Amino acid sequence: MKRFFIITMALCGLTVLGTSCKEKRLKDFQQTKDGMYYKFISQNQDARTANIGDYMFMTLSYRTDNDSMVFSEQDVIEKMQEQLFPGDLSDAYRMMHEGDEAVFAFKADSFLLKSGMPSLPPFIQDTTMLFFTIKMNKIRSATEIDSEKTEEIKSYMSSHNLTAEPTESGLYYIETKAGKGNDLVAGDSVSILYTFKLANDTVFDSSDGKTPLYCIVGQMFPGLNEGLSKMKRGGKATLIMPYKIAFGDRINPYIPVPPFSTIVADIEVLPNIVRPQPAPAPAPVIE
Repeated sequence: MKRFFIITMALCGLTVLGTSCKEKRLKDFQQTKDGMYYKFISQNQDARTANIGDYMFMTLSYRTDNDSMVFSEQDVIEKMQEQLFPGDLSDAYRMMHEGDEAVFAFKADSFLLKSGMPSLPPFIQDTTMLFFTIKMNKIRSATEIDSEKTEEIKSYMSSHNLTAEPTESGLYYIETKAGKGNDLVAGDSVSILYTFKLANDTVFDSSDGKTPLYCIVGQMFPGLNEGLSKMKRGGKATLIMPYKIAFGDRINPYIPVPPFSTIVADIEVLPNIVRPQPAPAPAPVIE
């Protein structure tokens, strides 16, 4: 539902063409019984199609009638969902095989209203069309992805001479230095030094050269919360976290890691808390 809202907001201010242009642009398209127009650029009909719950790795762009680009071509990952309404995007996905490329066109007014928009803005006319170009690059089930990621973790541990058994969540916890005192519990304030890596040893974040990270146990992401709950102040550990307890299966613009990433974190809990420094007060304005 959120995706359709973003589509609508991106359309604001764009001009649209009239009926004659719409008819010209749709002359090579076929139409389903639910009113969705489609045109295949390439087809691979012997390849697999997506089932509910499968992940679809696609290249996607969409535009309006007059070729105003709303969403430039980008790689995206979508999980196949139940149909929201007849002729929605999931119906387009169901028509595609792995390796297919196609263009799908929708009447903007009905598409947006059925997607949950309470009313149409004035720039949406009854002739406005949305065109989605989709390349279905790869389809994988959740089971297939989990199996691939399990093998990735085993390979990482073998190549780095690590031994550990996963917890119920899938976390691998390897203590490298014992701390002192009690195990940390939810609500404890701590300061940590850290290095976060991908399974190919690419470092994407580190505290090197920075102030230690002040955090509260239980308020971080799941894998880190669980790892910290096994540590004591002054201790060090390596945490190997499957994507489900790390940063998940979606593209996150604020986290520079691919979806489904296994995360390896080297963590040191400092004996003492280093509290964050308040931001300096702005300089007074002299008029």
